[in-house]
Amino acid sequence: MNTLSVGQCITSAGSEYVVSAVNLEDGTLSYTILGLNSLTRTNLLATSLGYYGLSSRRLSLDELRDRRREVQGAINQREADEREQQAARDTAKERINADLDNAALVKVNNTCGSAKTAVKNIRILLKKHFPGVKFSVRMPHYGSVYVSWEDAAPEDTVYAVISRFKHGSFDGMTDCYNYHNNPFNDAFGGVDYISTSRKRSDSLIAEAIEILRKEDGEDFPAEVTVEAYKRGALLYVGREYSHRGYQGAVSDAIEKIDKTKK
Repeated sequence: MNTLSVGQCITSAGSEYVVSAVNLEDGTLSYTILGLNSLTRTNLLATSLGYYGLSSRRLSLDELRDRRREVQGAINQREADEREQQAARDTAKERINADLDNAALVKVNNTCGSAKTAVKNIRILLKKHFPGVKFSVRMPHYGSVYVSWEDAAPEDTVYAVISRFKHGSFDGMTDCYNYHNNPFNDAFGGVDYISTSRKRSDSLIAEAIEILRKEDGEDFPAEVTVEAYKRGALLYVGREYSHRGYQGAVSDAIEKIDKTKK
């Protein structure tokens, strides 16, 4: 391909570009090209012209000035957006560093990656927020954390403390995991998935059943027992009470019981 001139159009991979300037620096010939399908500007070395084809289209000087103005406006807007996003990240970092809840957390470093650091920090926060409670924190797969405990606090309460260590969320519509640009995870680690499981002792189940017994009075079914609940036999008992029967009602009552609060 011969040397291009200003205003000449070229194509590559289905996209069209216009030559905005011809540059010669230190004996190296290059072209400033503007996207005609998108608002982009890039520098193209003459040695890379083999990947482009000539277009029959040519822009007039007025058309080229208009395109330069449009592209420059888009570039200015992108740069402004980047500055705004960086300012937001800086503000978030300042807020994170000032949060006393993060004071004892370990930061990500070259010897301990994001996931392992997140596991360490999850243990730190659980110990801080739920003193005396024995938690099992495991990473069965890299990027996934499984947290379990018996009785103590409801799952929602525990999850609210540790959910900050999730990198993002899974989108079932697109079947993709969407990562969030989170300064907290950059500093203190993160994982893709966090699962929680509150193991229920017989005494906790019995406490929930007793709460329902007091609420229902004489209407409380005699077949609602700890053993029946553990067998999953209460799904069709008291369907008018809950769409999951007393099986669901007892589960809901259990999740309202917080043994960590005195």
